[in-house]
Amino acid sequence: MTNTSVHRLLDEAFAGIPTTPDVQDLKEEIRANLLDRVAELTAGGVAPDDAARRAVAELGDVRALVDEADAGPRAAERPAPSAFELMTRNRVPASGAFVAAVVLMSIVLAASVVGTVFAAVGYAHRDLGPLLPTVLALVAGCALGWIVGGSLSQETTASHPVPRRRAALFGVGWGLVLVGALLALVHLFGGTNGWLVLDGLVLVAGVVLLSWLAATTTNRKKQWALAEESVHAQAGTRFDRDPAAAARFGIYTVVVWSLTGVAALVVGTTVSWSWVWLPGVLGWVVFMLMLATMLFGARHEDDARQAG
Repeated sequence: MTNTSVHRLLDEAFAGIPTTPDVQDLKEEIRANLLDRVAELTAGGVAPDDAARRAVAELGDVRALVDEADAGPRAAERPAPSAFELMTRNRVPASGAFVAAVVLMSIVLAASVVGTVFAAVGYAHRDLGPLLPTVLALVAGCALGWIVGGSLSQETTASHPVPRRRAALFGVGWGLVLVGALLALVHLFGGTNGWLVLDGLVLVAGVVLLSWLAATTTNRKKQWALAEESVHAQAGTRFDRDPAAAARFGIYTVVVWSLTGVAALVVGTTVSWSWVWLPGVLGWVVFMLMLATMLFGARHEDDARQAG
């Protein structure tokens, strides 16, 4: 389904640019992408005219796109822009009003969570009834849901905004999880098993909703971010280039954690079980140093081997 606003806004964006076959091809390609983006936004509940304006705004500077298309073979001679240059070129400034609202809602969230805990303690000692901790838990869930939903519906430098309805569902899911957890804490102090079952159902409902949303989420990153990710994916790690190093790392990992387990058992049986954490920490430090050494420490060896 065509959108007349898209055609009008696209013609305005290309006004003053000389029409050549290459420019016309680029314009038609952009038109198709804009129509797809408008369809995506309208499916998320955005009005068609607003969706068209947002899609054209996301397009950026049309003249820059035309200049890149006209560069032709000269583009291959220029070095590829770095990730920092791409982020700077496509930077989306944060909304000051949204940042202020998030700070305010974060304060409400923190205060309501702390208040729920203290009210639950008062409920356990029969100093308070169940109403106050329940209300505070609901306020905390609403605050978290607003933060999550509002954040996902905002456009970022690398990602398109999530449609408002879907962002709201994410907020509802996280709100249910927090409310279920906080109410379970309240009723654990002073409620009955029936209330705990209800709290568990609320928690499970939030987890199921979030699981469904995660399973049905599509990639919403912008094209330049996807292209940058593909470059990094092609580069790989030392383990990708050297299977023997990956095999050695696996053997070393088994040895390190086996020795860590034995050391923890010895410390627990001979000294005190309260010191069992010490071998675990030392094992983790050794493992991370080994990982860093195998991934990055031998880079000069690879360079020397390639030079030879």
